[in-house]
Amino acid sequence: MAIAYGRMRRWLGIGYVGMVTASCALILVFGIASKFFSTTSQPTTNLASELSCAILVFSLCSLPFDVVGFNIEKLYGRTSLTLQSFLLKQISAVFKYDLVLLAMALSLATVWANFGLFGLSVASVLLSLLLITTQLSFVRFYGGVLSERAPSGQLESALDGASPNHVVLVHTDQRTFSGGIVGLPGFEKIVIPKWWIADFSAEQLRAALARRSLIITSGGRLRGVMLALVFTSIGLLLAASVTTLHFALPLNSAAGVVTMSALFTIWSFFGLLVLPQFSHAGVYEADRLALEAGMDKEVLLQAMVKIDGHLEDEQERSPAVDTIFHPVPTIAHRLLALASSSKCKQQGAWQTARYAVFLSVIGLSLLGRAVHCNAGKPELWAMLPAD
Repeated sequence: MAIAYGRMRRWLGIGYVGMVTASCALILVFGIASKFFSTTSQPTTNLASELSCAILVFSLCSLPFDVVGFNIEKLYGRTSLTLQSFLLKQISAVFKYDLVLLAMALSLATVWANFGLFGLSVASVLLSLLLITTQLSFVRFYGGVLSERAPSGQLESALDGASPNHVVLVHTDQRTFSGGIVGLPGFEKIVIPKWWIADFSAEQLRAALARRSLIITSGGRLRGVMLALVFTSIGLLLAASVTTLHFALPLNSAAGVVTMSALFTIWSFFGLLVLPQFSHAGVYEADRLALEAGMDKEVLLQAMVKIDGHLEDEQERSPAVDTIFHPVPTIAHRLLALASSSKCKQQGAWQTARYAVFLSVIGLSLLGRAVHCNAGKPELWAMLPAD
């Protein structure tokens, strides 16, 4: 194709994220939430009813962008689904995602009503830890996929004697699913798509797994999770404070919840702009650690190119575009970083930008499934693409 796949997805993300963020700004500027929803404290049943209507409107407005995302996949030969099959799968996944949004909203409203802003700050940390612990369960819930522990004897050659019990295989046809790392610190598991075993050579698979194992031991993954958790907690506290103090809306009212959601969505948009630079440093750190551990540079490059070919498949991007829109930099920029004495020694926060997108559901952000890499791809809503 004349236009790179990654660029087409980026344009979709700009339109999708832009529409949602602009809509949230309009809601705040014109006080739209107070005009359509209750502004006083409500019983849980009434609150749930009004919020369900708000979430339904959001889902209907988002559907055209999801369909555009599907058409891009068809254009580039990346899916075999028909439009009807896609819609059935998407509507089912959106319903599940909306249930999670509603549950989070009702939980936050209840916590605020009983414990105030301090209770919300504590709840945000506890919910973040819960989501990190159950991330793989959310992948299965949204995407309808199956997972299994790597069978004994299947990955020994790639793991250099490490236990395959720490590797989880996910059954999915979504080629942009590249897995990641799940679990609390000290209990991490490496997740990869099962088709990698057949598609990668033993050396390439060893390089991919070694990078993730090393970024765990170096603390890079921990830094990524912690930065995303802190970013989420600060954003939730700010959004709740502005809602209750500036807009004078209780958080157990539908207007209050919608207003807080709009505020946190704008906070999430800010995160999309600033957090990728920390993720970049995490990618560069993992590449460097693999070479320092004795990984053959050519094999490492082969694994990098193969994974990137399924993710973005975009050979060139300007540094500005790469930094703002893509938490995983291009192969060219990664090679330049390995050759740079300053970037080579940096410590990063691995996947922090995409952990923040996953955790953003806690603050009721509406961008969790609108970013370019996962729009219309439920398998990626809880585990966005990793390097």
